Amino acid sequence: MDVHQGVERQKVCRLYKRALREIDNWYGGNTLEMRYQKVIMRARFDANADGNDTRKSQLLLADGCRQLWEKRHCKPFRFPLDPGGSGYDRERESPDVILDHDGWTLAEREQFPYYFNTRELRKKELLEQWHKIEKAWDEELAAIQTEPPKSAATTEKRA
Repeated sequence: MDVHQGVERQKVCRLYKRALREIDNWYGGNTLEMRYQKVIMRARFDANADGNDTRKSQLLLADGCRQLWEKRHCKPFRFPLDPGGSGYDRERESPDVILDHDGWTLAEREQFPYYFNTRELRKKELLEQWHKIEKAWDEELAAIQTEPPKSAATTEKRA
């Protein structure tokens, strides 16, 4: 396979993915209809998968791009963090950073004692659990390092 065929194959894969996203845009609420349309789309792509004529495949690719452009949805779905999405390019801090901030005054902490006490308890439990995991890893690593590896011949004889 030469470089040109690889590029064409990549373009076809991208077109297929965009076509499936377009089906999601049009039939997003109806799962059965969406799956049915995706199966039909896959069959359309599979019907021309074995073509060896590069000129014909380029024409099919151009026609597929044209069809996709003509049948695009007027308001496509956008993932929130993608460009154009509602959360794109916004500063986000994790809630833990905000809640662990030392800026909480004593009066603020006294207003919600159950919350802050429970939070501290959960953090201690999480650290204890993590230490147990680390200890198990260390023991396993020590066992691996002290035992010599079993040869393939001895394991085959036992089986």
